[in-house]
Amino acid sequence: MITTEIYDGQGPGDQLWVYLTTRYVSHKKGYDFGIEHPEKWKLKNLDIDFGKEVTGIRKRYQEKRVDHPAYHDCNISNVDWDVFNVEDETRLEGLFHYSVLLEKNHELFKRWLDFNSVIDRNPVVSGKVIANIRGGEYRGIPDLILPKRYWDMCLDRLGNPLIEIVTDDPAYALSLIPHGRVFQGSMIEDFENLFTAEKLILSNSAFGFFPAALGNASEVLAPKYWSRWNISDGFWAMEMDKCYRFTYIDREGKE
Repeated sequence: MITTEIYDGQGPGDQLWVYLTTRYVSHKKGYDFGIEHPEKWKLKNLDIDFGKEVTGIRKRYQEKRVDHPAYHDCNISNVDWDVFNVEDETRLEGLFHYSVLLEKNHELFKRWLDFNSVIDRNPVVSGKVIANIRGGEYRGIPDLILPKRYWDMCLDRLGNPLIEIVTDDPAYALSLIPHGRVFQGSMIEDFENLFTAEKLILSNSAFGFFPAALGNASEVLAPKYWSRWNISDGFWAMEMDKCYRFTYIDREGKE
């Protein structure tokens, strides 16, 4: 059996990543899988198979992490391929944002995450553009928070369309896009609404990642270098986050 644990402090996007990677490793190795503390799962709208009751775990594998030598708390890790060689009866700990798995496992992951049901009840709306803006605690981290310039460049690239905003911080989001219309919903309603966009503009947050990567949007714009758009000289934070489906925009507005 391969297992991982769902924690209170994880956001829904991070929970999706650890679940997917744990299940994928067990699937490829032919082991059973089980998820500890599934009651802490935040996206209750998804019909998720949490596997078998967790028993017999004898080992623990901690994902390797690489930090940038010049910046504090700047994770630049790529995929830890040793994760895929763990033995049976192992508990996995880490982030596991393994975007490289998505292209070849697109349909499999949609089934595992019950996304086909979400897509069926939230069809794409022609012409709809959504900006998923992360504020909140991000605003206190200058290297992380995306400035107004990023959103302006993305909107300009799309022809300055009417824009709907999905956000955890409405007042801040409207300071960035004053003409936007904030979608009013719960966290789960926000998540499902992202699937209705024909075009998406992402912040550097895991929340919007999966609707963008596994949904049916025709175009997804995202910040190049992900969580260090503001300061990167070419490094990604994290390298493992790069997704084949996204068009990444740098500080000059270029791909």
